[in-house]
Order: sequence, then C-alpha cells, then structure tokens
Amino acid sequence: MNCPVCGASAEQIPATIDGVSIVCPECGEYDVSISVIAIGQWQRLEPEERGDALNKAKRSALPGVRPMITSYLLA
Repeated sequence: MNCPVCGASAEQIPATIDGVSIVCPECGEYDVSISVIAIGQWQRLEPEERGDALNKAKRSALPGVRPMITSYLLA
C-alpha cells in the first residue's frame, strides 16, 4: 500500500485501536481513527492537510504512544 499522507510505500499493520495503523518509512507509525475514515473526512483532504493532521497528532501524542489522527485534529 501507499502511505495516505506522503505516498511512499507503507505497510498496514494489525490495529490495536478502532481504526487503521500504518507504518511508513517517511512518516513513521501512526493510526487513523475509524470515525475519520467512515465519514469520508480523510479522503476529502489534500495531501498537505493530511500531513498537517499527522504533525498535530505527533505533537499531541504522549511519549511512547503512536500518534492518532482523529476528527478533533481535522477541525
């Protein structure tokens, strides 16, 4: 699969959350909440907006916790 943020070759890993977990050599490991995917928010975002959402998720994640992109971060 390709990373939905940067387009690099990425891998979807087994999710430990209600959503999708992705490992990308460029973006790192991150989760995308199922609510973001289900209501189509993720697909409507431009690549720059996806990158911004991932950066917000990284800044707000607790140390040692995989960043998660949620609807809250897209608002």
